[in-house]
Amino acid sequence: MKKIIQYLMMLTVSLMATSCYYDEMPPEAIDITPIPDVVSYSNDVQPLWDQDCINCHKPGGTAPDLTAANSYLALTKNNKYVIPNNAAGSLVHKALIGDGAPLMPTSGKWSDSKIALVDKWINDGALNN
Repeated sequence: MKKIIQYLMMLTVSLMATSCYYDEMPPEAIDITPIPDVVSYSNDVQPLWDQDCINCHKPGGTAPDLTAANSYLALTKNNKYVIPNNAAGSLVHKALIGDGAPLMPTSGKWSDSKIALVDKWINDGALNN
């Protein structure tokens, strides 16, 4: 009888020990950027550049210049970085996801929702709105 009680106690302790775990919030759940029906370059996209990019992408820094006064023209001139209506083919999209574009410290580190916001702006015609 004593062995049965010991066995049951060991079984109970082992079940209790393996049943405890901690859930972690995936990074995407923590950093969700809402996507409006109409993406405004100045209100929705430029703040992303201001937050994460202009430390390097500024006058005299790494091209393109993403400061508010210069970013739209720098990105869209001659379709060099942004191809309106074609996010997947745009260098900006490729750089943000770290796919075959010049690598940046933020390549592949942006949340899916931030990238989706920029992609929506591009796919909606990359308007200067």
